[in-house]
Amino acid sequence: MLSCLDEFRKLLSGAMLSSMDKRVVLYGYGYTGRFLRWYAKYYHGIDIDYVITEDWPSSIPYDQELFRPTLFAFGYKDVADCMIWLAAPYTGELSLTLERSGYDNSQIVDFYDLVYGDDIYWLDVKTDAFHQRKTGLRDIQFMEWLEWKYDCNFVTRVNNTEFHDVNAAQGASFVAFTQKEIFEILDKIHYRPTQKDAAFDFGCGKGGAMLSFLDYGFSRVGGVEYETGLYEVLTENLTNLGLQDKASIRVIHGDASLLEDELDDYNWMYMASPFYGELFQKCIDHIAESIKRKPRKVHLIYINPHEHQ
Repeated sequence: MLSCLDEFRKLLSGAMLSSMDKRVVLYGYGYTGRFLRWYAKYYHGIDIDYVITEDWPSSIPYDQELFRPTLFAFGYKDVADCMIWLAAPYTGELSLTLERSGYDNSQIVDFYDLVYGDDIYWLDVKTDAFHQRKTGLRDIQFMEWLEWKYDCNFVTRVNNTEFHDVNAAQGASFVAFTQKEIFEILDKIHYRPTQKDAAFDFGCGKGGAMLSFLDYGFSRVGGVEYETGLYEVLTENLTNLGLQDKASIRVIHGDASLLEDELDDYNWMYMASPFYGELFQKCIDHIAESIKRKPRKVHLIYINPHEHQ
């Protein structure tokens, strides 16, 4: 696990473990709510009993029954003795709703206050597309906490139309993939890294996936990024986290399709749909050549695949 995330894990785990013998109601089901639900189950085996949300966007995942706040008022789901996990700001209106329903502060875990205190909104700071951050309400998750705590920049999407060095027809937009997605993939094959395991990220962007592999237990990671703006943000992130000189991390500013011997030190190759066509073909060819040059078992993780052939 990454030591820079120890404080974050301690905050979440301490609050969650105090609820282990209680029914749990999660209030709020945006990204923060889904992350808290995943974290509770993944690290502590805690199942959320009921989810309450007032936001119903078309993209919301309906993988669990969702309820209105009237769940508190009617009490027909036996929630009188529950713990309420707030994955949304604790507004005066919500406080009044809970008070009227008979809940006291001992039953309420305000995760926003726990993690961010009063500093729960990002400001709109004008800058270039690569350094731009999200605006509005912060989310509670690994990478966004690192942004808040260490002045990093991981989660904000960068459209390929903003790229200067990469042709938009060849390179996909930058989208962050983090522990929540990568851990699930590794767990499905019941993999436990050894000291020999090293992962390489093609089109590593701002570095979130590399950090996720280290957080999972990989001893070494590497990555290549061609777009100068993204590479600058990547190196700034590593510097802010004190990881810029670590032997366990190697980052390359250059063309992924030209890498050959550099791949020999890795047995996991990671691609989050970084590029298409001939560029992708060259990378696959060089991975195959690396395996012939240095025989070993290599795993390829390919997220959002386009080049099926």
